[in-house]
Amino acid sequence: MGNIKAVIHRIPASNWIIKSATVSQESDGKYYISILFEFADVVNPYVADKTNAIGLDYASDGLYVDNNGNVGTNHKYYRESHDKLAKAQRRLSRMQGSKKHETKSNNYIKQLRKVNKIHRHIANQRLDNLHKISTEIANQYDVVCVESLNMRSMANRGFGNGKATLDNGYGMFLSMLEYKLSDRNKYLVKVSKWFPSSQICHCCGSLHPEMKNLQIRKMTCDCGLTVSRDQNAAINILNEGLRLLTEVA
Repeated sequence: MGNIKAVIHRIPASNWIIKSATVSQESDGKYYISILFEFADVVNPYVADKTNAIGLDYASDGLYVDNNGNVGTNHKYYRESHDKLAKAQRRLSRMQGSKKHETKSNNYIKQLRKVNKIHRHIANQRLDNLHKISTEIANQYDVVCVESLNMRSMANRGFGNGKATLDNGYGMFLSMLEYKLSDRNKYLVKVSKWFPSSQICHCCGSLHPEMKNLQIRKMTCDCGLTVSRDQNAAINILNEGLRLLTEVA
C-alpha cells in the first residue's frame, strides 16, 4: 500500500504490542483500520467521592435533563440534515431502472455513495457530540445515576417519538458513560425502569399517578412544590441511585 494519509484517534505507547489489525470499507467508500493492542493494565488509585453525584432523566428532546435542570444537547442531527438527505435520496430513486436485476450504472453508484456519505456524516456528528458530553460528565462527577431503559421499545411508534429517540443516541451515550466512568474508578448506577421517578414528589415523597400522562410537563404538589417533570424525575433518580449505591457498598 505504501504511505497513506490517516486520522489517528489514539496514539499508542511505546510498550504496546500490536496483536491484529482489521481493515474495513464503509458504505460511503471510506476505509477504516481498527488495531488491537496488548498492554499491561495500570491500576487506577483514584477513590470516588460518592457525594459528587448527578442524576440524569432521559429526554427525547435534549438527550437528558439532570437534577439541576440542565439539558444535555439541543442538536437533532438527523433532522438538521433531513432536507439534504431527502433530496439526495430522491435523485437516487430516479436513477433506479425498471428491471429488477438491472446492473447499476456508475452514476447510480456515485449517487448511492453520496447518500451513504450523508448518513455517515450524521452518525459521526452524533458520535462526536456524545463523546464530548459523556467525557465531560465522567470528568466532573464521581457517581452518575440513570434509568435502565429499553431504548428499542421506546423507539416504537406507539410512543410517538421514535425518530427523536433514534436521533439522540441515548443508548450509545449510556455505554460511553459506563466505560469512561469505569476507567476512572467511578460509578454508573442504573435505577430500575419500573421505579416511578416521574410520579414521586422529591420534596415530600407523595405519589402523583396523574404524571403517567406524558403530556403533563410540570408537577404541582400539595406541599407547595412546582417543578418540571424531567427535573423532578432526575432528582428522584439521583436519590434512588445513591440509596442503591449505599446498599451495595
